Amino acid sequence: MGQNPANKYTPEFRRETADYVIASGRPITECCRELGLNSKTVNDWVLKRRRELGETAPGPSGDQAAELRSARKRIRELEMENEFLKKAAAFFARTQG
Repeated sequence: MGQNPANKYTPEFRRETADYVIASGRPITECCRELGLNSKTVNDWVLKRRRELGETAPGPSGDQAAELRSARKRIRELEMENEFLKKAAAFFARTQG
């Protein structure tokens, strides 16, 4: 029988791996490929370590969040305009032909 995954790695190894991933700033999948580890497992370790350190999930700050909301709103507006123009083009194509 195989080894229990919960006991496979020591707590120190998990903490050091999570610290390495956090400090590197690289994607978890890239670090896992380098270390030969499962990205799902390491992701759990990183989330736990960030909670221990009191970090929140990385995300846009105040100005960036406002800019992101504005960009998403503009994208929705442009998608609606595009949909309207497609329908208008189809309508005029029918009346012309």
